[in-house]
Amino acid sequence: MTHLISTSSRWRSPKTKVTLTVLTLFLISIWSLTGYFNHVLRKETQRLMGEQQSSTASFIAEDVGVEFRERMNALEQFASEIDAPLLNQPASVQAYVEQRPILQILFNTGVFVTRIDGTAIAEVPHIARVGVNYLDRDHIASALKDGKATVGKPVVGKMVRAPSFAMTVPIRDSQGKVIGALAGITDLSKPGFLDGIMENKYGKTGGYSVNSPKDRLVVTSSDKRRVMEALPAKGLIPALDRMLNGYEGTYIIVNALGTEVMNTAKSIPIADWRIVVSIPTEEIFGSIRDIQQRLLLAAIVLSLMAGALTWWTLGHHLTLVMAFHDPLTQLANRRLLQDRLNQAMALSRRSACHIAVIALDLDNFKPLNDKHGHPVGDLLLIEAARRISACVREIDTVARTGGDEFAVILGVLDANKAVATSQTSEVAEKIRIGLSEPYLLNVTQVAATNVTIEHHCSASMGVAVFKSSEASMTDVLQRADAAMYRAKDAGRNAIRFHEA
Repeated sequence: MTHLISTSSRWRSPKTKVTLTVLTLFLISIWSLTGYFNHVLRKETQRLMGEQQSSTASFIAEDVGVEFRERMNALEQFASEIDAPLLNQPASVQAYVEQRPILQILFNTGVFVTRIDGTAIAEVPHIARVGVNYLDRDHIASALKDGKATVGKPVVGKMVRAPSFAMTVPIRDSQGKVIGALAGITDLSKPGFLDGIMENKYGKTGGYSVNSPKDRLVVTSSDKRRVMEALPAKGLIPALDRMLNGYEGTYIIVNALGTEVMNTAKSIPIADWRIVVSIPTEEIFGSIRDIQQRLLLAAIVLSLMAGALTWWTLGHHLTLVMAFHDPLTQLANRRLLQDRLNQAMALSRRSACHIAVIALDLDNFKPLNDKHGHPVGDLLLIEAARRISACVREIDTVARTGGDEFAVILGVLDANKAVATSQTSEVAEKIRIGLSEPYLLNVTQVAATNVTIEHHCSASMGVAVFKSSEASMTDVLQRADAAMYRAKDAGRNAIRFHEA
């Protein structure tokens, strides 16, 4: 069977290939570990910050809920004191609300009272609400038509002309029929009960906001620019939609200002609002940025060290290997051949087994070199080395001893010389046949074109079969060489055994 041998990959030295392979594996490992550590560190930091934010949001939501309930309870208490006869006397209702200063403390823009038709009949302070119909306001309509205490949608007030929201309760007669409404107004542009929270920051750059899900509106915020800000339309930010639909937890989004933030939401049930604690992720993960940079630097340094160490180790190892191996064929050289022969002879002395040395020289090799040059000749030598190695056992040794000269040591042969000779003859013939098959040498030329050169080459082989006690190492090598020259004299492509 012939093999196509190419010159295109000869530039890849073992040292370079092994170094690149080891370095690639190291880089993949170290960078994967660095990436995994960064991922875990970021995830754990996010989890811990989320738990902290959740606790803060829960506390604030509960606090705001208490403030709402206190105000709603106060409205309901005062509304219960207004009966039908009193409601029919606007002046008396006006006097009644003026005598309740607590209402102006609880609501920074005061309160007003309406009849069943939604028209205001009394107010504190006096800002011209009396006579204005508020039935178009959702909180007034809900109180008058549905008899429900309601927190209204944040709007720009008719008289206040500022962002505000109302809390409204129905006024009932002695039979429980709704006859009017009492509304308390909070101006979001003035100090109010929400400002105690909204004036604070969360962390260094974070803050708070109160959102109205049904209105998709920011009621108020630590960032006053966001008061009454419309939230993005449904479908644009799924995480925001999820929060507005009732999700209480932590999520990361890019806000309207283009900043990535981590939010934690909690409900304020009495108003059906959401308190949101928000902090830029830049601040959250800023604490681990130095660690990530140090990890990156460490990964780079370790990668460089690994590359340098691999290169040095391989250089040192290959120096030792090349001292005992032929650099072209990677076979044992003459020095290693002698060492292996010494070992085989020592084993022969202990076990009384025979050893065989085969010396072989390629026939018709010089014409190939002369015609096509040494690079093509090298290809043939490499292929010849491969074919010889394929014919022997792993315990045997194949060496290149000269330009086109090779040697083979067959160890642990039979103790009977005739049997050992037969064993050697089989191997030698197998090698001879293998080397005589045509060689197809693929040569890359200057114009990047490939040319296949077919060459026929055989081998002349000399064999010495012996026991350690019968000859010295020098004698054995000389005997095999002498037998090889006899094979050449016999016409080449032949095998000759040394005869005692």
